[in-house]
Parts: sequence; structure tokens; C-alpha cells
Amino acid sequence: MKKTLITMGFCAGLVAAAEAAPTDAVTQADLQALKALIQQQNAKIEAQAKRIAELEGKAAQVAAAPAAAPVALKPGEGTTTNETGSIWSTPSGAKFYLADAAAGIFAPLTESGLLFEPYGYLVLEGVHNTDGTDWPMYTDWVRPRSNRNVKSHNGDHTTTLSVNDSILGFKFYTPESQNGWKTGGKFEFDLAGDDANHTDFHVRHLYWELKNEEKGWNFLFGQTWHLWKMVTPQEIDGAWMEQTGYPYRRSPQVRVTKKWDFDNDSSLEIRAGLVKNGPGMGGDRDGDGTQDNEQSAWCLLEGAVVYDHKVPWDDDPDKRWLLGIAGQYGRDRSRRAVMDADGNIHAGMGRNDEYDSDMVMIAGSIPFGSFKLTGQIFAGENLGGVQAGIGQKVGFRDPTRKGREVSTVGGFADLRYDLNDTWAFAIGYGFDDPTDSEAKYDGGRLYNDRAYVDAFYQFNANLHFGLEYAYLTTKYDEAFGSDADDHRIQFSVWYDF
Repeated sequence: MKKTLITMGFCAGLVAAAEAAPTDAVTQADLQALKALIQQQNAKIEAQAKRIAELEGKAAQVAAAPAAAPVALKPGEGTTTNETGSIWSTPSGAKFYLADAAAGIFAPLTESGLLFEPYGYLVLEGVHNTDGTDWPMYTDWVRPRSNRNVKSHNGDHTTTLSVNDSILGFKFYTPESQNGWKTGGKFEFDLAGDDANHTDFHVRHLYWELKNEEKGWNFLFGQTWHLWKMVTPQEIDGAWMEQTGYPYRRSPQVRVTKKWDFDNDSSLEIRAGLVKNGPGMGGDRDGDGTQDNEQSAWCLLEGAVVYDHKVPWDDDPDKRWLLGIAGQYGRDRSRRAVMDADGNIHAGMGRNDEYDSDMVMIAGSIPFGSFKLTGQIFAGENLGGVQAGIGQKVGFRDPTRKGREVSTVGGFADLRYDLNDTWAFAIGYGFDDPTDSEAKYDGGRLYNDRAYVDAFYQFNANLHFGLEYAYLTTKYDEAFGSDADDHRIQFSVWYDF
């Protein structure tokens, strides 16, 4: 800057001297040429000063930047960034925030790049039961009274506080496609433990998929929901209506889905899959340390057909009618017990027997105005592994002879009402009704139901509150105890992201 001022001063002095000189010593043409030369020199000086300022600014940014510089990802066509380049906005409206210090973690792992999207929710749940249940936090059924030696109707109160239902996970996917195909997946876990004070690492979903949205194909490999899960009840108990009309499970599988989108804003989806070695069959009834499903050459064969249609009176794309039919069939194998000469029973020492596990299900969801009616009904046998049949699978009248699969019928229906953007309410009922002559030999639970009322309050986009009252009843074969009921109250507060 100092040199620039000196140069400009020298040039100004030169001009003044030239203009003060006699006209016979310096011609007018000489003066004009000298002025042009000075202007040209000033322009060069200004350009040089601007360039120096730019270089000094970049040097300051480099000095302030962390050691690990951000790695430029390939966000895909149509993606924009903010002024700093650390926030991406995709054409779908999703935003990605890239902190400089963490950019190296999210560097491309393939030629097309790999994006991560963390998600989950942190929850605190308080539960009070007026009577003994199978599990105080996540309640499936009420325990028989006579087995607890309790005469009072309200003799087995339980109260728990728990964070076990919290969920953490992340989705990963490639933003760019290859011949229309994209890859991605999900890894999700929760903290469910043996009791309210014990958390544990429990994998919920772990899968990867190959999909072509334009052609409607999706291939999935890994652990996730059984494909016949089509609707969800609107209540907050972590048991999620299991054993009372809502079978569900997450198991290792291979699945293929084909979807057709029609011009009238409707779609038809066909799913088919194979499930093996996961929960959903008979467990380890013979106690040989090997799952009965692993002993059988059969996989669970599963299929579903789902049709949905956007409601015509609402612009919300998530408000859609849904109707689906689904089912499964498979077999498992276990050994009978044997009786020795002294009359003692030894499990898993006899011949092998195979047992069917089958189910058919119809489910639907109908939004109308601020209401949404959801429900399903199912029938099948040997379904204890998928949270149906009140947990009962095969009944043995004589442990040394082949047992009988416990058949069952169940379902649920609930109605949700969204009062406004803050408040919502739901009311529902579910039941599970196994065949008495079969269930009496495997747990003795003959009927199980639950009626519930829920209120939801949304404080902001992430923080939610919920309150639920549920009335549960369980009927038993007299050999197992007396019928029982329970008044269950749950309060939950959760933060999702």
C-alpha cells in the first residue's frame, strides 16, 4: 500500500510539472500521451491490489481451517449449497449439514459416493399396572391370579420408569444411480434389556437393498419387518398390541418387491420373500440348543399384495387409502420327549416331528377428514414366534407323542383423530383367540384382549408427549389359574430426529 501511494504521488507530481512547463518544451500531444500512460499504470496498480487482497483472504481461511479439510461429495443433480458450502439442499427438500471436522468421515466410499442420514428417538416411559402382567414395561397379557397366591383384585401393582424403548440408527444410500439402480440400507438398534434398569444392545434392522424407482423394483437382503406387516396401531405401549391382534417381527430375509404407479395417483405392490433362522417359528421346544426352524429344510415363504390410493379431497400425499392381503407358510422340526423305565420324562430324546406355521391376513387403513381408521384381521397356527396366539405355538397333551399346532384368530381396529397440529387422540381394541382345545396344553391362555385410549401432544417438530390408558383381560384354562385383568397407565415423552 505504501509503494502504491508513493507511485501515485510521483505520477501526480510529474503531471503537475508537465502542465507548468512552457508549451514550447512539452507539446499538448506529449501531455495526452503521458496522461494515458498514467491511467494505464493506475489500472494495473488497482488490479494488483485487488489480487493481493484476495490472496490474503484465502490465506486467512486456510489458517483457520481444521487439519482435515472437507471432502467434496457428489450430492447429485439439482442439489444446491449455501454460501459456506456446508449445507446441501436436495431437489426433494432434504438438507444435509456437513461439519468441516467430520467431513472426512462422510467421504465417498464408492465412485458414486455414500450418504449417511442418522435418525432415532430418545424416550422416557413411566408405566403403572394394577395387576401382574408378563412384563411390566411392555405388556402382552395378565398373569393368572391363583398362580400368584393373591386374593385381592389389585394385589400386584407395578410401577416402572424406563428408557429401554429408545431407538438409534442411520440410513445409508448412494445419491447417484447406475442405469437407474440405486443402493442403500439401514442399521437400527434399541436399548431393550431384561428389566427397566438394564439396557442392552439389540439390533432391530440391518439390511441393504437394490432398487429402481422408475421401474418399481426393490431387492432387499438382511433383517427387517416380515413383509406382511402393512399397518400400525396408534398407541404407545412398547409391546405394540402383540398377542392382542397385531402380529409382527423382524427377521433375516431375502425379499423382492414390484410396484406399479398408476395415473390416478394409486399404486399396486407385490411382495415375496424367504425368512430363515429368525424368530417366527417354533423356538427351541426340544431344548437341544438349536432353533426348531434351523432343524427343518423349510423356510418361511411369505407374500403380500398391497393397493393404495391418495384421497382425492386432501393435498397431503401421505393421506392414502390402503388395502392389503398377506400370508406365510413354513415348517419347523423338533424331537419328542421319552419316558424311561422309572417314569421320568426326558425332553428332546425321541423321534423328530414337523409342525406347520401358517397365516393369512387382511389389513386396511382409511383416512377421512381429520380421522384415520386402521385395522387388520388374521388367522393361522403355530404363530407364537410372530407375537400371535398369545405366545403359544404347539400343545402337547402327551410329551412323548406328537403335539398339535395352536391355531388362533385375532385382529385390531383403532381410530385416530388429529384435532390440530398439536393435539391428537386415538381409541382402539384388539384381541387374540386361540383354539381352547389346543392352547390348554401350551400355556393355557385361551383369550386375550386390550382396549385403549391415547392422547398425543406435539410440543414442537421433535418433542412429543403421550398418555395412554389400557384395560387388558386374559382368560385361562382352569388348570393354569383364574382369569385376570389389568388397568394399565403409561406416560411417555420422546425426542425424535
